[in-house]
Amino acid sequence: MKVNYRQLSVMVFLSFVALKFFALPGVMYTHAENMSWVVTLSLVLIDGLYTLWILSLMKKNQSKNFLEFLTDIMGPVFARILLIILLVKYALLAGHIVKGLDLFVVENLYAKLDWYIYILPLMGLIGFMIYKGIRNIGRVSELIVWPIAIGCIYIGFKGLSGVEWMEFLPFFKDGFAPLLKCSYSYISWFGSSVFLFALFGYVDFETEKKSTIFKYLFLALFVIMLLHIVFYGLFGRVSPTHGYCISDVGQYSAERSSVDELSWLVVSLWIVAQVVQLALFCFCMSKCIQFIFNAKMSIWSDLSVVGFLFAWSLTGERIVKLEKIYFSNFLSILTIVTQYILPIILWIGFSINEKQKRRKNEKTNKNTF
Repeated sequence: MKVNYRQLSVMVFLSFVALKFFALPGVMYTHAENMSWVVTLSLVLIDGLYTLWILSLMKKNQSKNFLEFLTDIMGPVFARILLIILLVKYALLAGHIVKGLDLFVVENLYAKLDWYIYILPLMGLIGFMIYKGIRNIGRVSELIVWPIAIGCIYIGFKGLSGVEWMEFLPFFKDGFAPLLKCSYSYISWFGSSVFLFALFGYVDFETEKKSTIFKYLFLALFVIMLLHIVFYGLFGRVSPTHGYCISDVGQYSAERSSVDELSWLVVSLWIVAQVVQLALFCFCMSKCIQFIFNAKMSIWSDLSVVGFLFAWSLTGERIVKLEKIYFSNFLSILTIVTQYILPIILWIGFSINEKQKRRKNEKTNKNTF
């Protein structure tokens, strides 16, 4: 089953905001300091352009899934190599969300709650969602997108009164070098359009409204920048000591009468958003496995994905050590390849393939007459 264009746009919005409010704002401050918001703005804008680029490529190849598209332009061997690379990328993103949810529950809800009490139901829910398919994930995304957007905007505006605007001065006091280093070190939290590759052939563009994707891209940009700027304006130099932007901003700026309201908003909406995003990346993993092994039944790839997440969660407290992966050169290079270089390669390959087809058709037509 396919998702419609609005559901796709909604999933793009959720993918943009999914990882931006975990540890990202705090750790970015260690490199770019008061100019961290410039790094965020630049990378989100680049992500928006790449999203539109990939969507245009998908629209031109609506009848092909990603394996067929890759095989058509570069052959079956290189197609599967790229799928393996993407599978690793999706697995790391899914694993990061699981780790983030684990720490979020421990630090913000129940400090002594046994992991299996919430991990086992989570695994069952994720398995059910990816088994039901991308249309199911798209429908759930439609239900939660506006409550999440409104909730984030509400928290952001509540925190504006406490922002110290002088924290952002002076501009570019250390030049552009720290910003470039920050962009490279934390680029794995960006590249939000990477999930689109697995959705080739699963999107119905017939009901397309061109303004839809632009509306949700602008909304994502507004939400991300609002909360990041408020976060840096509230905490300044102590930003690296804060792990969760969305909850810390809400708790810092809330009045006593609204603390419970904000806590409910952050816990319920944010966890739901992360679960939906986790299901999306797991669906992408499952499709990659199917393509790599030519599997016709999705149940086995779905089970293998759930098994991976369960094994990842079994590491318990040791999972914190895996944070080194997310700040390593390996992941930065992998991210640059999959999220920024790969679309360029695919577009070049597609363009060359189309030119060859046109020449072949022209020769055929000449021979016919």
